[in-house]
Amino acid sequence: MGINPDRMQALAWGMASAAAGIAGALIATFYYISPTVGESLALIAFVVVAFGGFGSVPGAMVAGLLIGLIEATSAFYIGPVYQDVVVYALFVGILWVRPQGLMGERA
Repeated sequence: MGINPDRMQALAWGMASAAAGIAGALIATFYYISPTVGESLALIAFVVVAFGGFGSVPGAMVAGLLIGLIEATSAFYIGPVYQDVVVYALFVGILWVRPQGLMGERA
């Protein structure tokens, strides 16, 4: 087909690195900068992927939207201190009922 897979993989890595760099620069304006600033963000990202189902891109999209809405709603009604507690409790509850995630397939 004329497509060089090695070149496409290098291009994908380059684009992903550029997007991560831009995201890091933009998020630095909202958070106090320290070596551990990304831990909470990485943990929420893991929760989104596991909640949606590993290997399911539509599941991750739906889970990301749901978790965003749940965080905003719980921060409004309960308080911003407890928004992560609500998300993690819901995450554990959903995985207890459906271990493969929302849209994951049973192995």
